[in-house]
Amino acid sequence: MKKVKKISKRKQIRNIEKQLPKSYRPITGWGYFWRTVLYAIPVIGWLVLLFNAIGAKNRNVRYFARAPFCALLLVLILAVVAVVVDLLLLKGAMMAWVQELVNDLIAAANATV
Repeated sequence: MKKVKKISKRKQIRNIEKQLPKSYRPITGWGYFWRTVLYAIPVIGWLVLLFNAIGAKNRNVRYFARAPFCALLLVLILAVVAVVVDLLLLKGAMMAWVQELVNDLIAAANATV
């Protein structure tokens, strides 16, 4: 009688994942983690985010990149709207307030040193 080698459930899943086309293979937990860290880096991360959201071959990477990409676009649009409202309606009062706040923070930092 021949012994049948028992394969663990994790190995069975890995074998199934390897049979999938590359564009459908799932991302590992560490893959999600490091992509999140990379997307948080200013400018370089945003460029990688843009590339992954638009042109990644793996659809899981593409779908994962779309959420922060949409959030980044929303923040940029809101910032532009805030600047336009400030310049047209408030005559630059918001900008003056932000500049005064920054100057106060710098003065407080210099006073503690």
